[in-house]
Amino acid sequence: MRSTTKMVAALIAVLALLAAACGSASDTAAENLAEQLIEASSDGDVDVNISGDGDDVTIEMETEDGSVSIGVGTELPDGLDIPVPDGGEVLTSFVADDGISVSLSYDNGRFDEIYGFYEDWTDSSGDEWERQTFNMESDEGTVRNTMWVESAGGSAINLSDCAAMGTETTEDDAACLIVSQGG
Repeated sequence: MRSTTKMVAALIAVLALLAAACGSASDTAAENLAEQLIEASSDGDVDVNISGDGDDVTIEMETEDGSVSIGVGTELPDGLDIPVPDGGEVLTSFVADDGISVSLSYDNGRFDEIYGFYEDWTDSSGDEWERQTFNMESDEGTVRNTMWVESAGGSAINLSDCAAMGTETTEDDAACLIVSQGG
């Protein structure tokens, strides 16, 4: 199994444990249990740190294959060469030997601005990028999705309408950005 797949599977296990846990997110017992479950399923050494409380929870996981950080207060990972527009809330950060991935949420009113940012950047980056756009019409409106894929390097940028993290609505009231940089 590729290291990124192991990391994602481990992160899902941590999130499931956190969702089921009672009490404080920084509970040492929950961290130790998460580490034991992930180590048993991935045959590796894992360090899990769960911090915060309520809506402000951050989960950080470190393995020999890389690191994952998810939650409020997560930061852009070092080594990310694809630029990211200022003002977004970093939701996840994933670093492994074979690449870096980060997801951010922006105010939906910035969708066109972010789209233009990546149109300009991909055109001037010196690499060959292919743009794919998919818009879906419904009674509630239009859901926009655009992906830029680098031809040679395995990097991708995905911008779409989405529901804002932490809201109780399923309406598309945010612009979600996922940047994946190949290793």
